[in-house]
Amino acid sequence: MEAGPSSRVLATPKNKKRTWTPESVTNAFSTKRRRISSASVDLTRDFGLPLTNTPSRSPSRADRFISTRPSLSSLQATPRSTRIARVFGLIDNKVLHYADDGPTKSSRAEPFADIRTNFSKLLAKSKAVPPTSAVAHLGKRQQFVLALDGPGVSQDIFAYPISWSTGGQGSIAVACDRDVYYQDLDSRVISHLCRLPKNDSVGRLSSIDWCQEEPTLLAAGTTTGLVQLWDASSTSKVRDWAVTPKEAVGGMSWKGRTLAVGSEAGIISFFDTRMEHAVSHISLHKADVLGCRWSHDGNFLASSDHRGVVYVWDARASKVLSDGDRLGGKMKHGAPVKALSWCPWQPDLLATGSFYPDGQIRIFSTKSLTVVPEPIHTIPLHTQITSLQWSPHCKELLSTQGKSWDPKLPLGSKFVPVRTPLTNSLVVHKYPSLNRLVSLTAHGEEVGQSCLSPDGTMIFTISPKEEAMKMWKIWSPPQKKVRDSIFNSYEIR
Repeated sequence: MEAGPSSRVLATPKNKKRTWTPESVTNAFSTKRRRISSASVDLTRDFGLPLTNTPSRSPSRADRFISTRPSLSSLQATPRSTRIARVFGLIDNKVLHYADDGPTKSSRAEPFADIRTNFSKLLAKSKAVPPTSAVAHLGKRQQFVLALDGPGVSQDIFAYPISWSTGGQGSIAVACDRDVYYQDLDSRVISHLCRLPKNDSVGRLSSIDWCQEEPTLLAAGTTTGLVQLWDASSTSKVRDWAVTPKEAVGGMSWKGRTLAVGSEAGIISFFDTRMEHAVSHISLHKADVLGCRWSHDGNFLASSDHRGVVYVWDARASKVLSDGDRLGGKMKHGAPVKALSWCPWQPDLLATGSFYPDGQIRIFSTKSLTVVPEPIHTIPLHTQITSLQWSPHCKELLSTQGKSWDPKLPLGSKFVPVRTPLTNSLVVHKYPSLNRLVSLTAHGEEVGQSCLSPDGTMIFTISPKEEAMKMWKIWSPPQKKVRDSIFNSYEIR
């Protein structure tokens, strides 16, 4: 019997056909409902589908895709599962991502780019520090090696109360009032060398210096122009010299058996250990001579005075360099200059250091001295520079400092000390970059002087107000490379 259009065919659920409609995505005969995500995707933006090809459907409660919601940014998934899916390439960062700016190219290509960069920084080796540099010694251990007392040392900041002799570790001598003591650093035995008589005509000790050619001979200058030569091996006086006129002795420096002595009269006198009287004199300075220093090759003598004038005398030609014009042929600081140091590995370099109000280190070259000499390098420190030492093992320059001041003070104003990191400090500079490698406070008061050990690795500093001396490990000699012998490669069995 045929059924009419309005009639229905009765069928059991078993024979009923399953139909699919766009409005439904569920199985009509399933008791479970699929999990419906609350997220949405804009296919036109993320997959590049044209808007005209998108079928129009009426929104439904069961629709898998819903309109874009900017407040939602990802599927309802745990962060861990999302990270794992991205690492294994199961999902792309563009899918279901509603941020205005998409992920960068580097993040899509290299998921672990940041981790690799940071890890490579950990594995990167720092720049090797040369074993000869002060950074490898004083930079790591900013502490002195040995401390000694110096009771009664001269309180004059321009005095030279300590000196280091050659031979072995040498002997460190210190002038204490009228006495001279020295300690043998090999045996650590302290000995008394000499004592000046309590006489006003003799005065007090102001400068001492060991002879480099004869390590047992020591010259001692007084505040009245007397210079005595003592032999430490026999504890006896060898010579008595007198500076004319009888003014206080300033800096002293040995060249072989010849001693150059500066005085407050502005005269430099030369004495020979084999002669009873002065050999010659140089009258150049118009103020107290504060420093004298022979170059390492013995060709030049540098001298400085209280007015900041520095002269370089050529011993071979017996004349002053750059003296074409006596009015302008001198190296001039704007303050007293005590610190002088010749470079051992480049003999033409001379470093000078000044006091208030200049406070600068200037480096000159004897090869470039003109009628008006100009420094090739300048290091402003705004601190009293009391001594300078070139390293014989590397290209570094050490300076010791005293009081500091504010560089903004107008010229001619009264000196007002200011505490800065460079006050009473010990500083090592790199050459020729002039970078500051190491800086530390050496004493609680002004550092008056420093002297270099015979092997060029140690520095002794002294503070007159503290009446204390300290020894510092600064540099190290280069390691000698031992050549491998062919016999070391084989053994006799």
